[in-house]
Amino acid sequence: MTALRLSDFAAGTVYDVSAGDGVFPLALDKTQALSDSGREGGSFRLEFLGPNEPVLPQAIYRFASGEAEHEIFIVPIARGEGGVRYEAVFY
Repeated sequence: MTALRLSDFAAGTVYDVSAGDGVFPLALDKTQALSDSGREGGSFRLEFLGPNEPVLPQAIYRFASGEAEHEIFIVPIARGEGGVRYEAVFY
């Protein structure tokens, strides 16, 4: 399995995220390259925006969009009018 890279993700992509008995849409809202940590695939962060309810607890979830599927550890970082924001950091 190859390491994920920032180029594997495009802002605006909506992922179906499996959690418990449901599947929830999380849209990739922001991407950011980070300073090189030596990580295979480079270092970067992703910020997703999801519905206000439910708030998914920090955990690893399966993200699917078209043919692409990834298991990503996300952490809820904010809640606002637009929904709940989640962050994933690959460092």
